[in-house]
Amino acid sequence: MKTRRIFISLMALLMFAILFSASALAALCISSNATTIPSSVQNKDARTSTLSLQNETVNVTMINFAFTPSNITITNGTTVVWTNKEAFVSHSVTSDTKVINPETGTRSPIFASGDLGPGASFEFQFNATGTYNYHCGHHSFMRGTVIVT
Repeated sequence: MKTRRIFISLMALLMFAILFSASALAALCISSNATTIPSSVQNKDARTSTLSLQNETVNVTMINFAFTPSNITITNGTTVVWTNKEAFVSHSVTSDTKVINPETGTRSPIFASGDLGPGASFEFQFNATGTYNYHCGHHSFMRGTVIVT
């Protein structure tokens, strides 16, 4: 009987520790992933927002399995920096547009970050006008567009 009470007490303590840890982790993620969205964002929903900037560095975050903002309009020469703000998940940034490598004859994306663990960043400077759709190689539903004017 005493063993059972000890077991139940330990299980209750374990459950409390798990719930406390989950709450603390959620609070940490929420506070560390807070983003300030510029006033130039045209749509209040950050997952589908459009950002228009000229000749600057533009930051796009990967958070909650989405690119934020997902659509940006920039001018030639602007650098886009993608940063993975997830706590435990890796992402990537890969262009949907492919070009033929003249040396190898293979088709490869215009830009590809490779694996980006939590906190990692990738940057690419856009030097040609056009529309560049991209996706996360790990999560194909994560998509975004860069329009260069």
